[in-house]
Amino acid sequence: MSFLSQVAKMSHKFDHKKAHKLISPKRYQELKPDILLHKLGVPPGSTILDLGCGNGFFTFPAAMAMGEEGMVIAADVSKNMLFLLNRRMPPDNVQVLQVEEVEMNVDTASADAAVAIALYHEFRAPQKNLAEIKRVLKPEGRLMILDWDPNAKSDRGPGKEHRVLQKDADKDLRSAGFIIDVSETYTDDIWLIIAHLPA
Repeated sequence: MSFLSQVAKMSHKFDHKKAHKLISPKRYQELKPDILLHKLGVPPGSTILDLGCGNGFFTFPAAMAMGEEGMVIAADVSKNMLFLLNRRMPPDNVQVLQVEEVEMNVDTASADAAVAIALYHEFRAPQKNLAEIKRVLKPEGRLMILDWDPNAKSDRGPGKEHRVLQKDADKDLRSAGFIIDVSETYTDDIWLIIAHLPA
């Protein structure tokens, strides 16, 4: 069973046929990857793991920000999404990786940061996923999670019964050994958490 499918609610996996919505100008304007990268706070030359990268919404801005000396590991369970990403011709500092197992094929303590955008609500067993992310991150490595707020007025996105409360994600992260740096509302219906591992 695949990395995400083992810990995901498969019925709520994003449909690759709607992938164009992930890289729409409206989404870039709303989520502002440049602001997210600033908040993440990793310098050029760093390695970022883009979990559930899809067709590259965050991958491309991150690759530009990390520069030639840095790397973005664009990881997804979906062959279709990775095909769409590759069709956009990512730069040389992007490693496209299909993750098939809970144990990702990424070296231990190799990433400076990991990012999961609109993915956390799919995790069926968050502690398993967080443990694997923790393995991949370096000491003091950072993790950014953005996901849908079940208390939001908006009905867009996944059903509210499948969303995760921000306070529950905070609890999961602390239980997994992360230290919370930021836990805030990012848009009207999306929350943001940034955490790091101890040294």
